Amino acid sequence: MRPAAFIGNLWILLFCVLSPSLAGAEDWKLSSSADFDTGNYGTGQRTSTVYVPFTLKRYYTYSTLSVTLPYIRQSSRGLVTWVGGRPARISGASVKTAKGSYASGIGDILAKGTYALETEGQDSFYLALAGTLKLPTADKTMGLGTGEMDEGAGVEFSKDMRRGWTLLADWSLTIIGSPPGQSYSNQVAFDFGFSRKAGRDLWFTMLYETSSALVRGNPDPRDISGMLDYASVAGNHYFGRFLLGLSDGSPDLGISVGVSRRL
Repeated sequence: MRPAAFIGNLWILLFCVLSPSLAGAEDWKLSSSADFDTGNYGTGQRTSTVYVPFTLKRYYTYSTLSVTLPYIRQSSRGLVTWVGGRPARISGASVKTAKGSYASGIGDILAKGTYALETEGQDSFYLALAGTLKLPTADKTMGLGTGEMDEGAGVEFSKDMRRGWTLLADWSLTIIGSPPGQSYSNQVAFDFGFSRKAGRDLWFTMLYETSSALVRGNPDPRDISGMLDYASVAGNHYFGRFLLGLSDGSPDLGISVGVSRRL
């Protein structure tokens, strides 16, 4: 069994065993957003993408499970495809779209689970294991995916600080599936930042994110993002996000707006 299959099967087994036995604090959240990214990713040709994910998330006492089904519309010139959940520069790809045209369709389905290892007080300290499994449902000939499965594992950390500040940090390793004719490197990703309550029902989050390049010789993706999350009296959460790329491995600019609701 290859390492990627081992990690994926381990997480599937873990949550199949644990989830039914976790009593209490059980509910659901449905969320969606419209994300727009644009950049040249070091190719000299601009690629613009609209990414619309629909996510259903289930909460348990110590764990969460979520499934995301996205729709993608992307200007395609055969130089960029979706790998590991984001656009990436590639080489030697064959896509059906011509220069200046668009490719669109269902993206890769992403399943994610977390399990809390440690909590302190009223969620003032949080440390959890996270596992991801990407199912190759996107059309690889249109540059919307690789046609291969990706599997990963990582840790998530948060700590409440003084005066309403919360420190955030995540680390993950993703084993990237390589289609015939391509060779993708496994990806190590890290982000850190903070969140703070900016008003009665308003939260602000800022993150710095970096990851290793998927193709040898390409620049590592690096970006900084800020997000506002507003909780309405009706129970909906409305959020907006702004992203600024710091390297040619990331989009130059990203904007998203979305809504979520606990069911």
